[in-house]
Amino acid sequence: MWLSAFGSRKVAYLSGPITTGPRFIDWWNEAGRRFDPTSEAYRSALFREVIGPNEDELKLTAELLRARDSDPIVEPASLFVREWSQQDYLELWQQFIADHASRILLMDGWEFSGGSASEFCHAHLRGIPTARIDGSPIVARDGLGAIGRALARIQTLPQPPTNLQNTLRAAYDNLEAMLPTIAYVQTGNVTRKDASLDRLAETINVAQFVSYEPKDGKPRQAYSRVLGEQPNNTFAGVAEAAKTLLERSVDGSVNVRSFTPESPLSREFIYGLTRVDDVVDAVLRLTREGLHTIINETVDIHDGGVSGVVLGSVVEFAPDDTPRAVEKAGTASLPLGWGLRLLATVYGFEPDLAVPEDTRLEFSLHPRPRGWRHTHTLGWEIAEHKGLDLPPVVQWPNRFSRMIGDKVFGLLVAHHIGLPVPWTTVINRRVAPFAFGQATGSSEAWLRTAPVEQMPGKFTTTRGWSDPFKIMQEEDPEHESIASIVGQAGVEPRYSGASIVLQSGEIATEGVRGAGDLFMQGTVKPQKLPDSILTDVKRLHVDATELGPVRFEWVHDGERPWVVQMHRGATRSSADVLVPGQAKRWAIFNASQSLEELRKLLASLEPGQGVELQGEVGLTSHIADVIRKANVPARMKPRGSKAA
Repeated sequence: MWLSAFGSRKVAYLSGPITTGPRFIDWWNEAGRRFDPTSEAYRSALFREVIGPNEDELKLTAELLRARDSDPIVEPASLFVREWSQQDYLELWQQFIADHASRILLMDGWEFSGGSASEFCHAHLRGIPTARIDGSPIVARDGLGAIGRALARIQTLPQPPTNLQNTLRAAYDNLEAMLPTIAYVQTGNVTRKDASLDRLAETINVAQFVSYEPKDGKPRQAYSRVLGEQPNNTFAGVAEAAKTLLERSVDGSVNVRSFTPESPLSREFIYGLTRVDDVVDAVLRLTREGLHTIINETVDIHDGGVSGVVLGSVVEFAPDDTPRAVEKAGTASLPLGWGLRLLATVYGFEPDLAVPEDTRLEFSLHPRPRGWRHTHTLGWEIAEHKGLDLPPVVQWPNRFSRMIGDKVFGLLVAHHIGLPVPWTTVINRRVAPFAFGQATGSSEAWLRTAPVEQMPGKFTTTRGWSDPFKIMQEEDPEHESIASIVGQAGVEPRYSGASIVLQSGEIATEGVRGAGDLFMQGTVKPQKLPDSILTDVKRLHVDATELGPVRFEWVHDGERPWVVQMHRGATRSSADVLVPGQAKRWAIFNASQSLEELRKLLASLEPGQGVELQGEVGLTSHIADVIRKANVPARMKPRGSKAA
């Protein structure tokens, strides 16, 4: 049956409590332990208080995940066979995991479920990744800790449920027995770079390397990790090692770095060698100086990938840089869970960043596979960091959003926090095309441009398809302003508009019946919107609470609002002041003029000048947005009022 459903394709399996879990613990402690476990009253109360609500939550979560990820999700709650025992179900799903699961997604409270704990253990015995439903990895060591904490809580109950306690204890013991075979980098007093790389390579892919230590003035091989070779394979000499690394490097290039064992800092670093003789000469010279050396494959940081750091529950990254990008301004900072899903959406592969929660990992992601395991993820350094609880600061523009386009990044964030975004295909200058979002039910396509940074109303947006390459060539011939072209599934526009958070904290939602193009351009004034539409749009703000204040453009199809553009932050505007501040002189701009004329006016302003906007225009229109981005004092006056 599984094969007929999805063939040889691997799919995600959603694991969560059904007969036990946190609901069972609460019910057992309050009332369940007073029942006879063999009685019909016990079974009836268990189904009413625990099994039914657990099954409903599993099914609902699966539906939300399918909408979010557009991928099959298999969950166990929908299968019911009257004659089966719990052991029958357990055996079926363990076999399913072994044969068909690409990864296991675990619902909150999984560690209090005997079935989920067994499935977690079974997945790790089979080498199948496990993660929370937000996508953040759970490695075996962290799972062991979670089950241990669950057991400790159960043991404090006045009358612990024996069956659950025994099942969790068995899963705990199995995981604990397995852990010695799973390598984790221990920082301790190890400072040698090559020893650290060798240990890191047991946990994650690393750039190919061969290292040498000085022995009687000559290089003696210490460690190696080379594609197609056994770990720490010994080469005949430096020349053979250099030749092999050059042949198996993606870019046909290697670096030679030198160091001393007592210092973590590099000494001389020679980049981009392509000839065997040059590599050999460099290693021999540095060895005669008493230095340790590492020959490693050159990794191109300008290949469209990113480098960064995983630290606790946060992932930070930037393109065109090393992992030290996190020490600079403009680094993207996201929660680890949906941050990894966002990266997987853009690059088309799952980042291999499953490391214990109490670690700091420096990494890089690459469109072309690299390293001794030939995958898309490279690890560079790992260290233990205990007791971290750092919240990410999600904001853009940042260096990554500039690469893929401000509009694209905002829509990706909206999609991955669960807001409805129309199915979107992105054609980027530096990254292969990718897609995300939800089907709208429309076969019409809209075309949008995604500038490097937000430039309201400047570049083309068309309802219907246009030649994207012609638009990019005509509107951005220097390849500097437009990062991507976006094809988006159309939404039947019953109402359209925009919504922002004012300086007072109030939500200002404006729009019109039908398409909102002219409203956003400021040539059509906002209309009174039905209360139901305002309520639906306000709910989008509630669903985006984790980001803080946001502003977005929306289209409502009569059933729900769709987010077609989103930016972070509140506005300083009020009903009649777009940008607070005093001006010595006010330049007049009529709302009936074009956005380009407004940009010209703003560019010509002298210090101390402000803008007085005459005519009725929405606070959420592109005209208001352009003035806010210029950050000059600006106020609104109805037509016919006297200007200062």
